[in-house]
Amino acid sequence: MHNFWLVTPIILVLGVTLYFIWALKIREKQYKTKKEIMKSGDQGEYKVQAVLRVLQKPNSHYRVYHNIKLGPDPEHTNEYDTVIVGPNGIFHIETKNYGGERGGIIDIDSQQNWILHKKSGYSKIITNPTGQVDSHEYRLRGFLNKVVGIRNIPTQGIIVLSCDHIKVRVNKNRDSSIPILNRHELVPYIRSYGEGKISLYPRTIKKICQSIEDMNPSAQAR
Repeated sequence: MHNFWLVTPIILVLGVTLYFIWALKIREKQYKTKKEIMKSGDQGEYKVQAVLRVLQKPNSHYRVYHNIKLGPDPEHTNEYDTVIVGPNGIFHIETKNYGGERGGIIDIDSQQNWILHKKSGYSKIITNPTGQVDSHEYRLRGFLNKVVGIRNIPTQGIIVLSCDHIKVRVNKNRDSSIPILNRHELVPYIRSYGEGKISLYPRTIKKICQSIEDMNPSAQAR
């Protein structure tokens, strides 16, 4: 009995030590996974930014902003991957790097579920980004109405898949008001939007851009 009371504290200390080691490994694994996801997202955004450089030439009529916040006031904002202001409208882009470098297939079923099938054979349900784009549209409208003070400007949310080896199979009942494009389709889509008709005059574009930069002091159109 005396030996039992001597051994018990040792067992408890050993158990607690093993638990903390296990918890630390789980935490490190979660951090590594999160870091890999963020890295993949950043790589996707860089790819999209690269194809948009053609809209950033000195003689371009478009103004391109990356990683900015917009909303009806500074306390109620969303973070946008990319916002483009041009003569035929305002475009807010949500970039997704589904499939990483290897790619795969995304199935969108009749219930609007997104299922990613990787080339490795692994499949999983991923978050439908449409809700995120809808939220961005709502905040953008609030920004234009309350901050800029203008209404009835054409705006368009776009989901851009940055991986060149991803294929999308869409159910015919999908709501197509938010286009899903690969990065190489993005610039032609923007230029042809609204059949290229002018909706925003230079003074209006300048006013919108100034308001964007006022809300994002470090932002600068490119």
